[in-house]
This record gives sequence, C-alpha cells and structure tokens, in this order.
Amino acid sequence: MKKKLFFILIVLMTALAACSNNEADTTEDDDDLPELSVLEVDFDVPEHVEVGETIDLTAHVSFENEPVEDAHEVLFEVWTQGDADNSVELEGIHQKDGTYTASFTFEEEAVYEMYAHTTAREQHIMPLETVIAGDAEPSEEDAHDEMDHEHHEPGHDEHDHEDE
Repeated sequence: MKKKLFFILIVLMTALAACSNNEADTTEDDDDLPELSVLEVDFDVPEHVEVGETIDLTAHVSFENEPVEDAHEVLFEVWTQGDADNSVELEGIHQKDGTYTASFTFEEEAVYEMYAHTTAREQHIMPLETVIAGDAEPSEEDAHDEMDHEHHEPGHDEHDHEDE
C-alpha cells in the first residue's frame, strides 16, 4: 500500500512540474507575439461654442501611423446631454490625409455629447467628446457613459449589420 501511495505521489509531482514548465514556456512565447495594430481616431472639437455656432466635427483617422483614406464609415452621432435617444447622425466626409468632417450647428444652450463612430481595417472605435454651447453646465448625473452605448466588436463583418 505504501508503494502505491509513493508511486501516486511521484506521478502527481511530475505532473505538477510539467504544468509549471508549460506555463513558463507560454509566458516566454507571449513576448514573441507581434503587437496588434489599433485603429486610432483623434476626435477634434472645441470644448466651448456659442449658441447658434456651426463648426466642423473633425476626426483624424490613422492606422499604423498612416492616414486612413478609405474608412468604411465615419459617422458623427450628436445629442444633448441626458437625451441620447434623440441623437442626430451626420456622415463624415473625407477631406484629405485621413481627416473626416461634418458640420453641426449648436442650436440651443446645452451640453452636447458626441461619438465619432469609425470603422476601418476591420475595427470599430468610437471616441466620445463633450461640447458646451453657451453657458450650459455639465451634469455628472446625465453624463453619458461610454459603456451605456452599443459597441461593435473588432473584426465584425462590416456588411452584415443593419443600420444602427
């Protein structure tokens, strides 16, 4: 009986040693993996505007430090803080050097929140910005949380989804 117990103990110790060696090998292999390239969007809007002012919402899109001239979609979604259900969507128009713009008029004194929904290189990114029109005061309670909005997963098939 003692021999069996001793044998089982040796087998278990060998198995544990093999598992820990595999973990070390995996960690070393992770260092050899190439770094994934990420779509980058610099969403450029002012912090404050005057009521009635029209500005260009601007997104500078790049991938691997090169301008993206052929984004599948750059869609600006704008709403007044606390009223995301009544958003306005504006299609970004490619200008040059990976820059996409759309004009928007801030018609009322309010805090506006906006996404630059950007899809390119099989990735989707949607930076969030806030613009204050006039003397409006931001409300922490009504501030839009990025996690409240439906996100698209990277690598989705750009042609299989319906209008959002």
